[in-house]
Amino acid sequence: MRAHAGRSVQVSGLPHTLVYGLSMAPKPNAGRPRMPEPGQLLAGRYRVGGRLAAGGMGAVFEARDEQAGEDVALKLLHPELCIDREMHRRFRREASILASLLHPAVVRVKDVGETADGLLFTVMERLRGETLLARIESARFVDPRELWPIVEDVCAGLGAAHAHGVLHGDVKPANIFLVEDEAGPSLTRRVGAKLVDFGTSKVHGLERLTRTGEVVGTPTYMAPELLTGQGAIDARMDVYAMGVVLYEALVGRPPFVERNPGRLMFRIATGQVDPLGEKRPDLSDALRQVVERAMAPKAVERFASAGELAQAMHEAAFP
Repeated sequence: MRAHAGRSVQVSGLPHTLVYGLSMAPKPNAGRPRMPEPGQLLAGRYRVGGRLAAGGMGAVFEARDEQAGEDVALKLLHPELCIDREMHRRFRREASILASLLHPAVVRVKDVGETADGLLFTVMERLRGETLLARIESARFVDPRELWPIVEDVCAGLGAAHAHGVLHGDVKPANIFLVEDEAGPSLTRRVGAKLVDFGTSKVHGLERLTRTGEVVGTPTYMAPELLTGQGAIDARMDVYAMGVVLYEALVGRPPFVERNPGRLMFRIATGQVDPLGEKRPDLSDALRQVVERAMAPKAVERFASAGELAQAMHEAAFP
């Protein structure tokens, strides 16, 4: 299978990030803003702590908002991207739109800014708990009834984003954060799920927040239309990714496990998935059908919205 005409394909490991598009020459180092050091005060307000995560677009640090007196998460765009004017425009516009998504299942954006030397940053609420990926790895797989409230929250968050014209574009277990209440014994803590990392989101009318001409996502969770460039890009791409998340949570591994990038893309595009019933014969036919419909290769055959998927999941988990 070939990518779009005139575009190159690069895959830096699997199941890591897939980037396909036109390359952009690296910027010179002169005048480039720098990542802050631990203990540094950013923008006169945020005391930088340790690094929490790092990725292709930037890094996330824990920090202390000294004005508000609260802990926050500080997401910084890579310095080499900050010096690109188009990236500036996209980052600030998309971050502003995401800041308007005031929903309990979407990580809250508190502030967006730029340092004196041009480093772009987003301030988000500090979450404590674990990702769904960590839960799957520790539990081997997740029971459908335990999975349901997670799906309910995530689909509600996706619905809110979609209503604002925002497509997440990288829904996966690592980007679903399970937040636990600190009060009460561990067995009675309520777990709420939040969507994090809208760094590769698409806003209707805007291109994705990537280098010019690129599209970014995690290939295992990308809908076929994203890989082939055929068909409309809409909310159903996030529905597809949620289907992959359901499969992985129920089985304990993703539906597509391929080291060869071309083979992986071909299997996704043609829907060649290991049948859920073979991996978990104890699951009901209704639950299997929910996952299969969410992961349908053709967008028109999927649930039309995240809300429809959540409703079908509830009916299957609680017959």
